[in-house]
Amino acid sequence: MIRIFSVLILLISNSFADIQIRKQNDLFCYDGDTCYVTYQENNDKVRLLDLDTPEISHPKCEKEYTLGIEARNYINKYISDGKKIEFETEYNRDFFDRILAYIIVDGENVSKIMVLNGLGVVYDKNNKKDWCE
Repeated sequence: MIRIFSVLILLISNSFADIQIRKQNDLFCYDGDTCYVTYQENNDKVRLLDLDTPEISHPKCEKEYTLGIEARNYINKYISDGKKIEFETEYNRDFFDRILAYIIVDGENVSKIMVLNGLGVVYDKNNKKDWCE
């Protein structure tokens, strides 16, 4: 029984991470799916799970850039207006060394909110959306 309880505590501690949102250049998030955080006293970045938004740094067209700015502005305002910011993660990292995580604002999954509002799509590694269509 104690062993089961210990495993549950471990799972809970991994689910709600000791990560804090931070601002860089007055923004919480660089774009719609990458946000600035502090983890283990270091500046770091989080890549939102289950979300792909238009690119800002290397857009394929002006439309993609414009949509990317719209997504970035939305997520930054959403986080700014939030009262409680939490992260759910297993601390895995992506190719760019960003922590893969969900951001939960006032109990709402930000990835889902972005998709529901047409500001992103569910991430599919093998089928990247063409934002220029």
